[in-house]
Amino acid sequence: MKFGESGKRVLTLLAFASWLLLGVSWVMSIYAYHRLPEEMVLWKSLWNSHAAWSARSLAFFVYPVVQILVFLASLVFAKFVFFRAPGLGAEDRPPLKDRNGRLLALKKEVAYLGLIFLNLVFIHLQTSLILVSHGLADGINRSYFGMLLFVLLMLVPYYRVRRQMLRSGSRQGE
Repeated sequence: MKFGESGKRVLTLLAFASWLLLGVSWVMSIYAYHRLPEEMVLWKSLWNSHAAWSARSLAFFVYPVVQILVFLASLVFAKFVFFRAPGLGAEDRPPLKDRNGRLLALKKEVAYLGLIFLNLVFIHLQTSLILVSHGLADGINRSYFGMLLFVLLMLVPYYRVRRQMLRSGSRQGE
């Protein structure tokens, strides 16, 4: 296997992991809802100790609903914007099918990794609210939350570096 070739098995596992995390989030939410105290936290600020308390209600499911909306919007965005016309460079001739396939696989890999970490952000927010509601935590774990956001942001340079490697690798092979 050449550099930059993501096997279908890897892409399938990444896609499955992103959908699995979405399912885990819903299972966790449904399981935890009936075990929440009568007073629960709906929002916890990252910067201060303020928490928005409320009586237990279906508003608890705002996070998983928003998670689904963001997840599906990200998939649609990836399909119609990120996965189209992959061209590796500004060559005068059209890119080879092999290069397009490798670039498309890289784009899918990055998109699925992004969805995985996006799901982890929502899961962390939800579990933090559950733990705060039960008095088992003070708030959102800022270090973990920051690392999740950092990894999401690092997917941009990761994609650019890998794309550049595909460009240079495809020129050397011709």
